[in-house]
Amino acid sequence: MPKRRSSAASNAGGAAGGAGIGAGGGAAGAGPPAGGPAVPEFFAGPYEVESYSPTRRRTETVRVTFVSPNEADVASDSGNTYRVTRDPEGRANCTCMDFRVRGRERPCRHVLGFEAALSGRRMAAVAPEPASRPTDRRAFDASRLAEEAQRRREEAAAAAQVAAAPLRDHEVSLADDAAFQELLARASRGDLPYEYENVLDGSDNTFGIEIEFEGGDRRAIAQELYERGYVPEPRQGAYHSVRRPGMWSFESDGSLNSGGEIVSPVFRDTPEAWRQIEEVCEIVRRHGGRATSRCGGHVHIGNVPLDHDPASWQRLTDICRRNEDLIYRIAAGGESGGAHRGTHYATPLTRVTGELERAGHYASVNGRQHTVEFRYFNGTLDPRQWQTNVRLAHGLVRAAGNPSTRLPEYRRPLGSVARSGDENHSLVRNFLDTVFTRARDKVAVLWLYATSRWQTMTA
Repeated sequence: MPKRRSSAASNAGGAAGGAGIGAGGGAAGAGPPAGGPAVPEFFAGPYEVESYSPTRRRTETVRVTFVSPNEADVASDSGNTYRVTRDPEGRANCTCMDFRVRGRERPCRHVLGFEAALSGRRMAAVAPEPASRPTDRRAFDASRLAEEAQRRREEAAAAAQVAAAPLRDHEVSLADDAAFQELLARASRGDLPYEYENVLDGSDNTFGIEIEFEGGDRRAIAQELYERGYVPEPRQGAYHSVRRPGMWSFESDGSLNSGGEIVSPVFRDTPEAWRQIEEVCEIVRRHGGRATSRCGGHVHIGNVPLDHDPASWQRLTDICRRNEDLIYRIAAGGESGGAHRGTHYATPLTRVTGELERAGHYASVNGRQHTVEFRYFNGTLDPRQWQTNVRLAHGLVRAAGNPSTRLPEYRRPLGSVARSGDENHSLVRNFLDTVFTRARDKVAVLWLYATSRWQTMTA
């Protein structure tokens, strides 16, 4: 299992400005680092602070250790430590992936914990390690802080309940206009959480991803992937080099000018799988990698639901082929901004004859040993987009393996929707009702749909 290490990389961007130091204090720490600025006793900590996580929609405890009045290391219950700093204009910045993606719209739990500790709210000092010198602890009203902590817990619980309401696990039909408009509005806001549990609706099927990127410091990427225990050696290997079970593989890719491809191990729907995907994307971004128009994002889904049944494979073919205009639109959403990279490495099924199990390597959907590969998707380094792509590919395989799945009646030439339009969104509504039942799965795919447009590619 990968080793967990602290992330101390700096990051530009801003969140809500920090509050001043409030009344009350905590235990002193072990003092400032050698050669660093003096840290007042009141700042040092560490402090355990309750902080609401908008991404996970729950209240968590973070551990805040100040290294200066405007800088602290914040450790979360995920096992990672991130550096939070406050710039001269009072804006807080964090090195975590959540802040890098959404920090200007919504502060992460590490920034919220930093601000809470800084202002003296919801703060309980953790007993410090024995110091070789006496410490001067400021007295504080423990009763008042306990009451404040309880009030904040209640506020966070109420906020979590409101934030989670549109994404609860109830079944919803998009044939209901009101339900569709509610989910589309939620998706259009773009504040979907990155989830860690029950992402694939209780499925035990396997999946894997291939992350393509260009640019960046490949040596630094390989070194950090190795240090965190993701890859077996601190260097980039050749294309399709030997892969070690249970580990990622960092390979070259001849279709890219620079950068490379990072291939995941075989995953199941576990919190650890989603945390690994999140961290690998963060590592590539931090060292300058980027998803360009040349990059693809391939998803592999275990073919167990299809069970080598010709009827199931035919259903998968029919669902994808009759919805390819829509799938290409979804595949170009999110970080891609609505422009698909093209069909050179993702051949439409309308151009493919025969069975998917024997389709060529570049077919947009093709059968592999033990898996089905989906090549529709653009490359991305946004873990939320990867999670949504996996949701969609998994949903397609599961729907195809269900004999009661109702196939779409419409048959349109590829690219025709870009010319004719779909004003009432009937295609995406029917499609999502075919593939999913849960509201949160549908709203996730609607997010990519809402951030994209119909493509003009032809059959």
